[in-house]
Amino acid sequence: MLIYADIEDAIIARVQAAQTAGALGYRLAHIGSYGGEFDDDAFWTQFRSFPAVWVTIGGETVERLGRRARRATVRGAVMVGARSARGERFARRGVQGEPGSYQILDDVRQLVTGAGLVAECEAFEPGRVTTLYNTRVGRDGLSVLALEISTRYDFEVPEPAPGDAPDITKIALNYRLQPGDEVDDAQDLMVKNTDYPHSTIR
Repeated sequence: MLIYADIEDAIIARVQAAQTAGALGYRLAHIGSYGGEFDDDAFWTQFRSFPAVWVTIGGETVERLGRRARRATVRGAVMVGARSARGERFARRGVQGEPGSYQILDDVRQLVTGAGLVAECEAFEPGRVTTLYNTRVGRDGLSVLALEISTRYDFEVPEPAPGDAPDITKIALNYRLQPGDEVDDAQDLMVKNTDYPHSTIR
């Protein structure tokens, strides 16, 4: 869905703009969509890949508001990563001029919380924070955290095209009690109440 791409792009643009304006106070080596980097063993050996921010969409749930009206809740995650030659503690906490994952996460959360970044969506709301990686790579410390985010938008499902969903007003069930004689011996007839056009056959 294009709205997923709009959400990803909006968050990425928000973080990039803050970096360009010098609002972060440090420079991120990477800001972009998550593309499975964590599954590549070679990725973890590349010191220049950090500090970084990745954005991904996790899924969507839809509730019905009316006959055609729907409300979708989109959930995603902003992942932040930091690496330090000083060890795991500094990968999380950082030092002067070298941000840790805690600082990056806090900055990103402030940038997106309550921000109406996509016209069709409500303001973003932060959720749970999860530690994805807190480990060593060689002598370096590595920390990756994930911030859950959510937003909602409303949409309408289209009306059925003529002929796609015929309005059935009667259903007849015929019973043949004598096998082989091809004669209907009884019938049940269910009729829709036309005084209530949105009623169903029961």
